[in-house]
Amino acid sequence: MKLALIFVAPLMSVMSMALPAEAAQSAQSWFQDQGYVPPDGNQIIACHGYGCSRRAALAIDAAWLTRMRAIMNGGRGSPDAERRAIGEVVKSYTASLARLFGGTPDAPRSPPQLSGQNGQMDCVDETANTTSLLLVLEAQGLLTHHHVERPQSRGLFIDGRYPHVTAIVVEKRTGREWAVDPWPKAPGQQPDILPLTQWRQDS
Repeated sequence: MKLALIFVAPLMSVMSMALPAEAAQSAQSWFQDQGYVPPDGNQIIACHGYGCSRRAALAIDAAWLTRMRAIMNGGRGSPDAERRAIGEVVKSYTASLARLFGGTPDAPRSPPQLSGQNGQMDCVDETANTTSLLLVLEAQGLLTHHHVERPQSRGLFIDGRYPHVTAIVVEKRTGREWAVDPWPKAPGQQPDILPLTQWRQDS
């Protein structure tokens, strides 16, 4: 895949990340299948421009992790509380990505005519970025009630729906899958966090 642009931004350095084996294998295989770069060590390779045609390297530093840890610690009491905390972290993260990428802030639901534009993200970009973030949280021991799984999709054209993909966390106690989907929202807004079965029914 041709890279249109790579920015290196000292946004966020951290101790090396040792991802839980099962989650890493499943989620990282999605990155490999797509030809994208999973989080590694002290950075995330964030995608924009549609189809990850533009990429930006985000360094992960202790200050960023401290802020994220404070949010996630507030959600340790229950799976519901942890999902709300995940939503707050994703909200902060997407706002940071918008500042990093520059250009016009990402439009909700990313209309096709914005393809290739700096800072605009289709659902694949959003899924890669969100899954990277979730893997970092998991690697840092900040997920108590969930683990990160391979992204899932809906829509096949033949069913009248445009194909769409989302990041996934699985509740450890019940095995219930949850979509974590910032694509319908503007940067800095609360992502959709829905049971996967419900997310699959949406258009």
